Amino acid sequence: MAPTLSIRWVVHYTILLTWVLFVPVNNQVLVPTLVPACPTQCICLSQSQVVCNSASLRGVPSALSPNVMQLSLSRADLRVLRSDAFAHLRQLRRLSLDACNLTRIRPFAFRGLPRLDELYIQHTPLATVDAFAFAALQNISTIVLSHNRIAQIEGYAFAGTNFIKLISLKHNPIKRILAHAFSGLNDVSQIELPSGVKSIEPKAFFGLEGVGVLELAYMDLPGLQADTFFGLTHVGRLALRESDLGVVRVGAFDGLRHVDVLEICNNKIDGIEELSLVHNNSVNTFKMTGNHMLEAPESVVLEVESIIIRGNHLPCECGRDPLMNPLALTQNFAEENLCISPLKVRGRSLSSAAGSVCRSEGGGSARARAAAGANPVGDRLESLALAVVAIAFLANS
Repeated sequence: MAPTLSIRWVVHYTILLTWVLFVPVNNQVLVPTLVPACPTQCICLSQSQVVCNSASLRGVPSALSPNVMQLSLSRADLRVLRSDAFAHLRQLRRLSLDACNLTRIRPFAFRGLPRLDELYIQHTPLATVDAFAFAALQNISTIVLSHNRIAQIEGYAFAGTNFIKLISLKHNPIKRILAHAFSGLNDVSQIELPSGVKSIEPKAFFGLEGVGVLELAYMDLPGLQADTFFGLTHVGRLALRESDLGVVRVGAFDGLRHVDVLEICNNKIDGIEELSLVHNNSVNTFKMTGNHMLEAPESVVLEVESIIIRGNHLPCECGRDPLMNPLALTQNFAEENLCISPLKVRGRSLSSAAGSVCRSEGGGSARARAAAGANPVGDRLESLALAVVAIAFLANS
């Protein structure tokens, strides 16, 4: 009796196992698969979510399941990312390398990740973004590179990377933006750059096409050089704000194409050699507000659809009609902009100060006369000489 029961139990178990593994469920046959072992120093929350936040981890684990979608290598002792470092994880969608000891990213380090959507590299000693380091990322939406030690972005660092919502480089000691730093980067919604930039090379944004917002703030520049924005095309909003722009040189905006809004707001400007936005620039709206300009612009040509110039502090020249200022291109220019000098009219509207800069009682004060080009010392000497001549003439009479 016992052997018969044992045989019957084996038969039933075999039938049950066959049913579980091979009977169609929702028209799909269940095939047994082997679940990879979780790599040492990692925690596999599931086949698709893995956390390897171990300071002793020195490389990207090769034994990870190809089905991993979310991977964290935070705090790993990962110093150099080689090319194609994650090519065995083609399903990867979110990757975090925060707080690693990362110092170098080789060209095409993230190639072979067609589904990668979010990439975070923060609080690392990374000092340079090498050429092609973030190249060929096709469907990524977010690259966050904030709070690192990045001082330089080499040319073509993001070449061939398309359809990005955000690239954040905030809180990095970037002092100079090199030529072609963003070449080959297309269709990015917003680029966030750090404060403290001291130099923007000509053609720094060459090849950057289809950017929604490019904001340059809190810079300390000696000037905007010729061709600074050459090759930058299809921009939703280009903003230069809260910065020392130095001198805007001739040709600074040459080669800029198809801009919805160009803003120059709340900056200190030493002078403008030329501010030229011609029809070929295709700028829809030019907005210049809240700036402090030490010298009147030499040449302004604005062939744009809409112009807003107000709240700026400009030099008020003695006896000069404020509407002679090259920036006087709006209907209420004299009423909506203010004097920065001379001191006696500082803060007053251009229109109210126009007739009073050189006018005063009793021939005017020394300051007003000096503003008008008078020389009070020379005047006194001339009067003294006339008095001497008169006395000599009377003495001989």
